[in-house]
Amino acid sequence: MAHVPRLYIPGRIGPGPLTLDADVAHRLTSVMRLRAGDPFLVFSGDGREWAATVLAVEKNRMQATVGEITRTVAALPLIVECWCAVVRPNRFDWAIEKCTEAGVDVFRPLVSEHSARGETPSANREERWERLAVEAAEQSGRLSVPVIAPAAKIEQLLSQPIGTLMVFDRDGRPWQETAALIPEQGRVTVAVGPEGGFSGPELAAARAHGALVVSLGPNILRTETAALAACTWMSFAQQ
Repeated sequence: MAHVPRLYIPGRIGPGPLTLDADVAHRLTSVMRLRAGDPFLVFSGDGREWAATVLAVEKNRMQATVGEITRTVAALPLIVECWCAVVRPNRFDWAIEKCTEAGVDVFRPLVSEHSARGETPSANREERWERLAVEAAEQSGRLSVPVIAPAAKIEQLLSQPIGTLMVFDRDGRPWQETAALIPEQGRVTVAVGPEGGFSGPELAAARAHGALVVSLGPNILRTETAALAACTWMSFAQQ
């Protein structure tokens, strides 16, 4: 069966005409090679996916029509948020893509004491991260797109509603011992530090707010690998 492209369109989607702006139309025609009469799928993040068909390709836009719902997915009872220390751009981009595929709901860049210089998020990088999350959701078949939250330090976040907090550190408790502590519903936040790990004061602050300090095993994982492992673990915990 031929691959049918998927497109995320924020806002309300329903049966009837659909006009796509120049940027989206260019992507569908130049990158995905769609022409009049070709099918594609659209979703807006509300758990529903719709069938659509290209009607006409114009200079600055595309006309399409939306048909029936092809798939619905109920929201999972557990919201998963990932705080991931900011690392080099290509590696952080990879983390966003893969954690989106793993099903994370909120992805937050974390500025840590051991973060390297020059890794502070910029407006351009934040726009790129949002675009990567959308593209990863489209590619992976998700019917929602994770929120890319503003960057912050761990101490700034501990006073917010974060549910169960799991901070990953090589010297933490074995993950097998903490699996039973993952709630069945509500919210869980996983925090992954930079290559140098979280600092002593950062870990102390997290523990003071009831965080579970957890190890993913004896090996030293790169930040992006640990983030993916943590998000995948949370995904399996809900199955």
